[in-house]
Amino acid sequence: MLIRLFLCLFFLLPLFSVAQELPTDGSWFCQHGKVRSFGQLGNLANARLAYPGDETIDILYYGLDLKLTHTPNYLRAAATVLLKSVAPNLASFTLDLNSTTTTSGEGLRVDSVKSGAQKLSYQFASNKLTIKPAIALTNGQTIRVVIYYQGIPISTSGSFVFGKHENTSDPVIWTLSEPYGAPDWFPCKDTPAEKVDSSDVRITAPAPFVSVSNGTLASITDNPDKTKTYYWRNRHPIAHYLISIASSNYTRYDTPFTTGNRVVPVTHYVYPEDLSSVKANLDLTPQMMKLFSSQFGTYPFSAEKYGHAQFGAGNGGMEHQTISSMEKAAFTPAVIAHELAHQWFGDKITCRNWENIWLNEGFASYAEAIYAESTGGTKGYQEYMNRFLTRAKNAQGSIYVQDISSFNNIFNSSRSYAKGAAVLHMLRGVVGDSTFINTLRTYSASKFAYQTAVTEDFQGIAEQVSSKKLGYFFQQWIYGAGYPTYQVSLVGTSQANQVSVRLVQRNTTASSPSSFTMPVQLTIKSVTGDTTVTVFNDRADQTFTLPSKGIATGVLIDPNNWLLKGTEAPTVVTALEPAAATLNVYPNPSSESVSIDFATPSAGPLSLGLTNLLGQRVRSMAEPQLGAGDHSRSLNLRGLSAGRYILSIETTAGQQSRVVLVP
Repeated sequence: MLIRLFLCLFFLLPLFSVAQELPTDGSWFCQHGKVRSFGQLGNLANARLAYPGDETIDILYYGLDLKLTHTPNYLRAAATVLLKSVAPNLASFTLDLNSTTTTSGEGLRVDSVKSGAQKLSYQFASNKLTIKPAIALTNGQTIRVVIYYQGIPISTSGSFVFGKHENTSDPVIWTLSEPYGAPDWFPCKDTPAEKVDSSDVRITAPAPFVSVSNGTLASITDNPDKTKTYYWRNRHPIAHYLISIASSNYTRYDTPFTTGNRVVPVTHYVYPEDLSSVKANLDLTPQMMKLFSSQFGTYPFSAEKYGHAQFGAGNGGMEHQTISSMEKAAFTPAVIAHELAHQWFGDKITCRNWENIWLNEGFASYAEAIYAESTGGTKGYQEYMNRFLTRAKNAQGSIYVQDISSFNNIFNSSRSYAKGAAVLHMLRGVVGDSTFINTLRTYSASKFAYQTAVTEDFQGIAEQVSSKKLGYFFQQWIYGAGYPTYQVSLVGTSQANQVSVRLVQRNTTASSPSSFTMPVQLTIKSVTGDTTVTVFNDRADQTFTLPSKGIATGVLIDPNNWLLKGTEAPTVVTALEPAAATLNVYPNPSSESVSIDFATPSAGPLSLGLTNLLGQRVRSMAEPQLGAGDHSRSLNLRGLSAGRYILSIETTAGQQSRVVLVP
């Protein structure tokens, strides 16, 4: 779900330009509404943390038959649940359903539970519906039960709302269940870890209501009592919190998307008074679907539909499967792109637990930058990511959510959204553009498609596609806290074709490990041209000898802004004066061996090393004692890959380096 941070932008446009970062109090205000709502639930919120539900059962199907009235507000329902026992001799099982009654009379009651024609014994208390089958279930045995219930769903969390349009008195009913709201209005197993194979939703409401849900509209029935029943059929796996309804006097607007030989229905259900003002942005949806299909793989629900259903102000956007719910202010390109991207990352592949919510929100946020890149090129992408990187610096704690009892922790704007997007940006910098996009496509098409995943699952795909070990990357950025602050400086003496650069870093979070391991780009500046190299920085204080096209005049760290980082002055530093030539290496280039002449004014130890541009030593030599007149050595180069290497030699005269070329 797109946190309200983005939505503040639309209210604050008269005061702040799009390019400017929003003030932190604006971000706080946008989050505060949801935090406050869940805070009002008191003990109910704690009771919900019985998550992940009854582990003795596996839910296979939800079928909801909902009869709605508005003024008076009321729900009468029959929920069909097909489940399988995953325990031997299962005498009873439990579903989550909110039984709490408020002082205003809100709450649900269960009238009966049946399996076929047989009534089953049940107990409904403390938000748990415990059902006893007529005969204990064996391991692997299935049972279909129908729960008949009625009442006014608790609305303090905004999970089920009887409302009105903002500018008219027309009624609207909607749901928004993420993360803990689904049991407010239907019996379920309250965990994102489990998807049902399919679902059906039938919504009966007064005839003026147009009712919308997931999947395909199978039928519309005109009933004798002046109501209409809309039957929506979903035949893809779905997480319980992604099941939704929205009912109002909608105007339907179609913008179909053609992919190959298939036409995917794209249907938007909008308040009649608002359609003209949001129509132009809705028209962008097929273009976005084409873009994301090229980046992430075929739209996951092309056999059904995509679209939007408008709901009340202040609720932002929510990626209900095949039908995102959107308030009017959310019908902007950024939010439309965010919720659409969730159809791949959040709906097709769902985070297995709320601790890994970044797999939903970080990915959808990053997709906004991909859309910005498609419309504004590299500059548009960089500007968008720079805003995410700036916000990510406000993140506290690890991206992996340590405390899921707090709604604000799960949907923390700086952490789950901005820093999650920053991690994907940095991964792209580590593996390269084409490998990164291939990673996203492979992940989307992997065994986790239409299932659930955790961080380690995505890491495995990234390692498989890139052929790189990325454990260090995910461990520090997902499970660690803070970010590195770098200081770069020149050390020793500079030569015409090389320079020694010292890179010092510290973690902004004192309680976290002192240093980050990352490939870091450095640009060596000289009057004859710049040289950009990538060093593998894995220590808090590290010195690299790097090639230069001439006498170095300065060095710039991370010139393309691939890192979430801080910098300490100076970020561009002036080189030192060149030293006298006291080290001679020949022949150079060479693929066989090189001779090394060096000055040794007095007897002492010798240390000689050859490293590649990642700082990895590939040849070394050490001698404890040299004679006063001993100043020549030979180094074997056979077997080395073609490229640039740095030869460093340390004697009593000091340390010197040269670039060695292997053709």
